[in-house]
Amino acid sequence: MKISKGVIYVLLLVFSGCLFAYLDIKDTSIPYDDAYSVFMIKASYADIWKITASDVHPPLYYWGLKTFSGIFGDSIAVLRFFSLLGIFSVLLLGCFPIRQQFGDRVAILFLILIIIFPVTQYLVTDIRMYSWTMFFVLACALCGYKVFKRERTKDWGLFLFTSVCAAYLHNYGLLSVLGIYSILFICLFSQKKNWSKLIVCGLLFIAIYSPWLFPLISQVRDVSQDYWIKPLTINDLFLHIYYFYSPKEVWLPFSDFTKLQMMIGLIFLMSIQLLLTLKILASFRWKDKVVRFAILSFLAFLLPILIGAFISLVYLPVLATRYMTCSFGLFVLSMAFVFSKIYEFPKYKKLLYLFLFLLFVDGGFRLYSGVKYYNQTEIANENIARFVGNTEVFLVNDFSYHVMPRLELIIPERKYYVLIQNHNIETFRPFIFNIIEDESSLGDEFVLVHQEREAIQSDFRIYQASLKDRYLTIDSLHASDIYLYRLKKLDIIN
Repeated sequence: MKISKGVIYVLLLVFSGCLFAYLDIKDTSIPYDDAYSVFMIKASYADIWKITASDVHPPLYYWGLKTFSGIFGDSIAVLRFFSLLGIFSVLLLGCFPIRQQFGDRVAILFLILIIIFPVTQYLVTDIRMYSWTMFFVLACALCGYKVFKRERTKDWGLFLFTSVCAAYLHNYGLLSVLGIYSILFICLFSQKKNWSKLIVCGLLFIAIYSPWLFPLISQVRDVSQDYWIKPLTINDLFLHIYYFYSPKEVWLPFSDFTKLQMMIGLIFLMSIQLLLTLKILASFRWKDKVVRFAILSFLAFLLPILIGAFISLVYLPVLATRYMTCSFGLFVLSMAFVFSKIYEFPKYKKLLYLFLFLLFVDGGFRLYSGVKYYNQTEIANENIARFVGNTEVFLVNDFSYHVMPRLELIIPERKYYVLIQNHNIETFRPFIFNIIEDESSLGDEFVLVHQEREAIQSDFRIYQASLKDRYLTIDSLHASDIYLYRLKKLDIIN
């Protein structure tokens, strides 16, 4: 019995919705970036603008998340669901505009690839702006194709709207939009079409984005002095190449398979994709419309990454692997175009099915390792809660403060202090800590908090040693990457 295409779309949406909702519920981890978003939405809309202006991201995502949480609540699961909606919106782009403009085969392949790509599991659970940036970048590109074909005022309006949203969500959304505008201009000019409306649209874009230009310039100046991204290495190059395919979070240890096993598997998987792509490019070249779509989609995906890589090499490292997800939808769309042409070569169809099966298995490994990690994190959080008990006071030194917001979300409604020499609360925004300059105000007993980060171990050991003449460690716990030390004043013990 042949299944109708409408049923296929529904099944894919239902399957993806259930899978992604399951991941959102299971994910009990709270990385620093997620905690940052959680605390950011506690600020006012005006303060969000001010805080993000001194950070490295635009404010639109936090405004959207704050509005969403104001309606549906601010639990971690609800905030993750907002990211899920971003990916689900990408799938809806596949069901409607991609299907309408490029046909069912391209649309269904696009949906399947989005669902089974391992990196999607990160995008639906991360309380960050990447899923929505990906949506608006892809929507902007699709609107760009519409205006190229018909030049309707409605389509120009949507093109402008989606490009502004992408730019206000992430700086790599801005770079992606610049790439899309450039490609559209070249296409209009080469086909001798009217490109004056694109210039007008570009000027309107600049006018709408201009309030953020000064904060953006300030951000560039600030990161030139101190930024967390390290200089690119050969290892980073390989990491960026396989990031979308990684069967585990890239920062997790190799526990279920070795690095060599992973690399062999991914090289085989990506080699099949390369072979299929080269077959289509060699067979059709630029003369085929679908191949042109594939090439232009890939260029639109690649341009912001190349710009980021160039800046990283000649000026300052500004390229992180997850930033590539801003234009990930265009990468997948390019693949869908290529794979749709494979059906014209029966011998290569089996190779395509093998690739999709292996990518599905790859995603299954990512799901297994992710859920395993979530379960371990849940146990760690329970151990932390049990260890803490009724303890009210927690102290962290300023070089370990990144761990404190996470602890506040695991054990809320306690007293959290940061020990710092220079009283400057602005340093920690959006977090609001109790700032102290010594331990005298903490009482007789408190929990000293520390994080498992190699860069700060030496400083922490020096500080910990300085406490030995005044405090005794009566208990300790190591849970995930968090260290807790229960300290008691020596004169109380004596």
